[in-house]
Amino acid sequence: MNQAGRCASSVVVLCGFLLAVACGDASVDAYCEANGKGNRDALELLTHLLDQKRNQTGVYLARARCLYFLGSYAQAVQDAAEVIRRQPNQAEAYLIRAKAGKMLGRIPQALDDYSSSIRLRPGADAHYGRGLTYVREYRGKDREALDDFTAAIRFDPKHVGAYKARAEIYSRHEQFQNALADSEKALALDPATPNAYCNVGFAHYAVGHDAEGRKFLNTCYQKDPDPQTRGYYETEVRKVLVARQPRRNSGGGYQTEGREQTAYDRERERQQNVYESLRNSGFNDRAEACRTDGSKC
Repeated sequence: MNQAGRCASSVVVLCGFLLAVACGDASVDAYCEANGKGNRDALELLTHLLDQKRNQTGVYLARARCLYFLGSYAQAVQDAAEVIRRQPNQAEAYLIRAKAGKMLGRIPQALDDYSSSIRLRPGADAHYGRGLTYVREYRGKDREALDDFTAAIRFDPKHVGAYKARAEIYSRHEQFQNALADSEKALALDPATPNAYCNVGFAHYAVGHDAEGRKFLNTCYQKDPDPQTRGYYETEVRKVLVARQPRRNSGGGYQTEGREQTAYDRERERQQNVYESLRNSGFNDRAEACRTDGSKC
């Protein structure tokens, strides 16, 4: 299509858009979307329509979405609040106000708004947003965040962000097999993101699959040569390797520093025992394979 044709097509779409809004079409909020090229034009049209007729609640909702996607968070909050004032059961308005309010640092209100949106119309976006709020803004809310990320995945099995965020919680609580499974799922859904390869690589290290972990980390570094990326993940890997080294206690067994032994610690102790047994029996090659890759112990 030539330039004139594209312009004519745009005019037809915009005219149809104005007519739909004027008739109270509830689908008008779909005209603005994340990174949408026509968001600013849609915002101007919505503002013009509200200047002419201010009783269109759906137009306030549509404009709130446009304002949010364009980064005008304070104005987005105002429009969403106007919708809530008129229609207290409008779930989308609470969700927009939650997202915009969070960007403005209004965390308690954002958390309440996410919860209101979930109560009225549960969905992946609201659960994911509330989960991230728990993780990033509150201490001791990992259980609540985990439940929200799981709910987000239930509503949208292809929600990459929810898999990544849930994997981080699993890893923090030493549920490394679960972390690996979620990291692999995120990579399968979004193979173009270098960070996904690093996350899978680290997760493999955490469960003792060193060779596999190194393979994924090297792929990550090739795709993202930023030294900071390499530095961060190599530091995390070193922490895992150090944590593997058990200390003999006075009774001849192994102990960990100042905390109760976990399943992870017990697996590391088992691998160390297998390694020493192989080495003492003269199976040096097998012992070395066990030392460098726990899955071979």
